[in-house]
Amino acid sequence: MGHHGVVSDTDSATHPGWCSLQSADEPPAGTAAHEESWVLLEVPGRWGRDIFDGEALGEDLSRRLKEHIAACGSRMLFIRRPGREGQRLDRHRFYLCDTRPDRQSIRAGRVDGPEELLGLDLSPDGHVAGTREVAAPVPLVCTHAKRDQCCAVRGRPVAAGLESLLGGRLAALDPDAAVWECSHTGGHRFAPVLLLPGTGYTYGPAEVAHAAGIVEAALDGRVVTENLRGRSTWPPAGQVAEVAVRDSGVEAGPGDLVVTIDPDSSRVAVVRHTDGRAWRVEAGTRPLPPRSQSCRKPPGEASAWVVESFTRL
Repeated sequence: MGHHGVVSDTDSATHPGWCSLQSADEPPAGTAAHEESWVLLEVPGRWGRDIFDGEALGEDLSRRLKEHIAACGSRMLFIRRPGREGQRLDRHRFYLCDTRPDRQSIRAGRVDGPEELLGLDLSPDGHVAGTREVAAPVPLVCTHAKRDQCCAVRGRPVAAGLESLLGGRLAALDPDAAVWECSHTGGHRFAPVLLLPGTGYTYGPAEVAHAAGIVEAALDGRVVTENLRGRSTWPPAGQVAEVAVRDSGVEAGPGDLVVTIDPDSSRVAVVRHTDGRAWRVEAGTRPLPPRSQSCRKPPGEASAWVVESFTRL
């Protein structure tokens, strides 16, 4: 790879099969995972292709944890600190992240072992004793090698770079605020992928300088729109709609825009600003040349989300 994971012509020629190089022409809006709440669990060392496949935590605990997380209506990611620090720990840190604009928050806690999570209410509206609200971003960079080589090769330099540039500043703001490597979030073809789990804003590709700018903006209560894939709170059409409103020049903090999907059409969304303004956005798709959705998959049919209509209400 080029410096700090930047793609060079040499990379493109040497690694034509990398999914993130094949998808350099794909608009990112509408491609974030759709999750209202995230549960992050510190698991050092290696992860299997699927975090619940038993490789990291054993088959029985993995199965029970997967069922518990699903019953709570959340999505779990494994996290580890960049570099050698991520290979050791005494107690497992965990975070409960609610991305809903009226509830957005990150709460942090610690457990002696992952099995302790089985007795906790990890739902978005649950209350877990002993957790505390984190007063700064907790940026995640996907580095899940077993899932996709693009995330590993392109993500690790970004996690290390963010740690070097902003790790100390985050820790000074809050002892539980830190840069983490994370497991697969979806959309390896946009690697390096950055997720801010307290709001759900997902970016890609996000090289070191861009990723740092995104986190610095979050510290100031701003949302960067460059390479914004969407807010995981909303389904794809809602993500497209919010990005379109922000791209139109509307200034809005992370909690200022609320999206509702038209009950009669999953591709029509209304975006409302807390100041009373509103917009109706219709999304559609257009075909793209065949490409791999992952480095492990052969090229196949592909499409991109586009804005069909944009109306101020």
